[in-house]
Parts: sequence; structure tokens; C-alpha cells
Amino acid sequence: MPNILIVDDEAIFRKGLRKIIESSSGSWEVAGEAKDGYEALEMVESLKPDVLLTDIRMPRMDGLQLIQIAKERFPKLLVIVLSGFDEFTYLQQSLRHGVRDYLMKPVEREELFRTLGKLETELARSRQQVTELYTSEPADARIIRQHVSEHLVAGLLKGYVNETDLALLARIGVTFQEPCFACMIIKLDKDLLDKERYEKADPSLFQLYIQQIVQELLDQRAKGFSFILSETEVVALVNLPGQPGTGEPLLALSETIRKRMISLSRLTVTIGLGRTVGGIKEIPQSFQEAKIAQLHRLIVGGDRVISYSRMKEGEEEMAWSSLLELPLELLESSIQEGKPERTRQYAASFVTALCSQARSPEVIHQQICKLLIHGYEEAEKLELTQSWLGDRTIQAVLLEICSLTSRTELIECCCAYLEKLAACISNGQKNFDQDPIEKVIRYVNQHYHEPLSLTQVAEKVYLNPAYLSTLFKQRTGSSLVEYWTELRVSEAKRRLVSSNEKVTMIAESTGFGNIRHFNRVFKNVTGFAPIDYREQARSVKV
Repeated sequence: MPNILIVDDEAIFRKGLRKIIESSSGSWEVAGEAKDGYEALEMVESLKPDVLLTDIRMPRMDGLQLIQIAKERFPKLLVIVLSGFDEFTYLQQSLRHGVRDYLMKPVEREELFRTLGKLETELARSRQQVTELYTSEPADARIIRQHVSEHLVAGLLKGYVNETDLALLARIGVTFQEPCFACMIIKLDKDLLDKERYEKADPSLFQLYIQQIVQELLDQRAKGFSFILSETEVVALVNLPGQPGTGEPLLALSETIRKRMISLSRLTVTIGLGRTVGGIKEIPQSFQEAKIAQLHRLIVGGDRVISYSRMKEGEEEMAWSSLLELPLELLESSIQEGKPERTRQYAASFVTALCSQARSPEVIHQQICKLLIHGYEEAEKLELTQSWLGDRTIQAVLLEICSLTSRTELIECCCAYLEKLAACISNGQKNFDQDPIEKVIRYVNQHYHEPLSLTQVAEKVYLNPAYLSTLFKQRTGSSLVEYWTELRVSEAKRRLVSSNEKVTMIAESTGFGNIRHFNRVFKNVTGFAPIDYREQARSVKV
């Protein structure tokens, strides 16, 4: 017998709904009643209802917060939304993919009966499928089906998923058959939305709506998953054919998502795109790049698709130091070397020169934001963001910068952030130095483009080369030679695709001794000769 949990802050309304449901011609049982989201969440945990019938406006935890948390924990839970507010009638049809119906108060008996009838049929069909599954699958597969959820896919973005988790996903039919992946982050442009419309609404419904549109287009045009990662972010992980770093296959899809949002609901979104990467282990890199791309919304504005790869290419083409005579290289070097006092000195010179030479306040804010985003990217790589910013987000820092109009305040604020970043890097280097493997990784990351030998690197940490080789493989799973070869090949692939440099120049500048050695190693790693890789990458249609 299907059962339902009623959630409403008005006792008389809960009892009225119970009476209506129990009088229906179906076989529904009211599992319980809750007066707010907190109480309902506990009852969902203990009673495991088939359907959640919830009001939107409630004290403590509202209905939409309840739905988001409950659906994360119990993806199969069916939900009916009740509301006396009619701001979201235009969302009704779209939300029925996730929220099964959206009923207005006072609820009409026949309308509620029709909804319950549909859900009863759906539950019966689902249970029949489960019964057939249970009779045909071994017990461990049934357990897998009950426990694997989108949390595993979200874990891929942060590098938390291992081979065992992937095997679990495969057992329920979630497989990654294509070799490449790319991430996109879709955010609602709240500041471009009518203020009254946003304030009267429940923000979670916007996220639900965006996620439904994204998934619908993914199902039509690509292979991937979309889900609400936070109160402000919808994330899509897309599985793609081709080669890492080849073209930008998600640009067209992203533009379609952006335009569809406008045409269907008059909502605008900004989409950050990470680069196409190869293999499960590199998914966090694309995710991080999508986050960096999203940060550039503060610089270029919203209602657009921001591609990390195009953003980087644009920065390389427009060298700041050639546009304005600023001590930028010295400043960036002092930060990376972890020298706080020198960083403060160069930061003050940089902002002073920028304010003197820039054509408008917007240019000043843009250039400082770019610099801070570069710093944030470096801090993320070194896992120093928490030490640098504490509880603040980089978005809050950028907004603070953009709100300053006094040159003195701007200089002091910029100096303070960059000086602290340099100090964090300095402290981080000291911690790295205490661990020989961390020190080796840092050294190789900085010098992989130079001629390297195992003996040379071992001398940096005062270890026997053979012992270092064994210790490195135990800690990282790959040999030291394999590690720096992967760095060199990755850089070579990037430059083959994004530049017109001669292959011999790329070979020399990425640490390979000669073109013959480069060709052999590159083909062993990628399956392509360098020239063939470049040609195939550039032939991919965007």
C-alpha cells in the first residue's frame, strides 16, 4: 500500500488533507504529518514514505530546502508541492520531471485525486520492475542499486571516487564509454533578474528548473549528468569522444542552454566551461577550470558562456605588461617564490601604475581581479586557499575589490591579500620541505622542462637515487620518470593544439633532449605522432 507524508505548518490544513486522501478511491495510507521541514526530514528518515506532500512557506526549514535534502538522501522519493503563492505557474510543466506536481491552495479534491492516481500507477510499475530485477539479479547487485546515487558522480568532480565506486556505477548501467570528460558550471544571474521576482520566489526552485533544462539537453545532445551541487551551482559532467584538449565541443551545447533559459523563462545564466580532459582522474582539473571560468563573470559580465581555454588564450595574446608598463612579472614571481615583503612592494607599484595609466575604473578593477584569480588558481593547486582566505570566498574578495573607489584603499586591500598569499606559499614551502616526496614533486613541477636525471633530483632531497625511486612509486603509484614524462607530454599537447610553434621547438622547450626521443615518447603516451596529433586536434569541429 503506497504511503504519503503530509507537511504543512497549519494543523487544520494537514488534517484536511489527511481526510481527503483517506477518502480517495485509491489505497493510500497517510504515514504521518509534520509541521515544518526539520520535523519532516526526521520522519522521512524513519518512515520512508513513497510520496512527500509539502507546503512551500514554513518556518525554520521551508519546503524547498526539505525537498533538496530529502531528494539527495532518497532519490526515489516522489514529491508534490503545495503553495498559496502563484509566482511559479510558468515552471509547472518543467518541474514535473523532478517535482511530480505543483498544486495551488486551496487544493481541489479532484485535482489531488488525479495526481495521486498517477503516482499510484507509477509506484506500482516501479515496484513491478524492482520485483523482476530482484528475481533476475544477484543480491549484491540489488544492494548496489539501492545505494549508488548521484553522490558518486559528484565525487568524481572532486577526485573522491575510486575504481571500486566506478565498478558500482557500471553495475547499475552508468558507464563512461568515451575517453574524455569536460565540466560545466551553470549559475543563475541573480543580479540580472528582476529583484521583486527573485525575492518573492524560493531560490531552490530556480536551481531545480535550471537542472531540468540542462539534463534535458544533455540527454538529447551528449552523454552526461547534471545535478545541483550547491545553492548556487548546477554542474554537468559530460562524457565525450575525441582527444583531450581538442576543440571545444561543449560551446555549442552551452550556448543552446543559455538561449533556452531565456526563451522558456526569461532567466539568464552564466556558464563556465572547463577544458576537455582525458580519463577519470583528470575530471577534477576540468571542474576546477570551470570554477575559474565562472569567476571571470565579475570581469566580463553575465549572460554568457565563459570558456577556460579561450580565457587563457586571450590572456596569452594580450600580455598585460605590453599593454601597460606595469611591474607585473616581478609581482607574480615574488608571490610564487613566497616573498611577502617584496610582494607588498611590487603590489603597491602595480596598483599605483595601473591607476595612473588605465583608461577607466572598470579597467583597474578588471586587471586586479584577474591578478587575484591567478592567485586563487595557484592557491587551489597548492591547497592553500583556506589558509589564505579563511572563511571568505574568492567571489567575496573580488566583489570587495570592485566596490573600492579610493586609490589608497585599493592599494592597501590588494597589497594585504597578495602579501598574505605569498606568506601562505612561503609557509607551505617550508612544510613541503619537511617531506622529501612533496619537495621532489614541487621541484619537478617547476623544472620538468629542463634536463632532469634521477640522481640530480635525489641530490635535492639528500636521498639515495634508488631509495627515492622506490619511495616515490610507493607514495604516488608511478615512477619519478613517468611523472615528469607525463608533465612534459601534457605541456607538449597543449602547445601543439594552441600554438603554431615548430615541433622541434616544442620538443626542446618541454625537456626532451631531441626530436627523435620526443616523437617516440609522445607516440607511446598518446598513440599519435606529434604532427598527427596537431592535425587531428585542429580538424575537430567546434
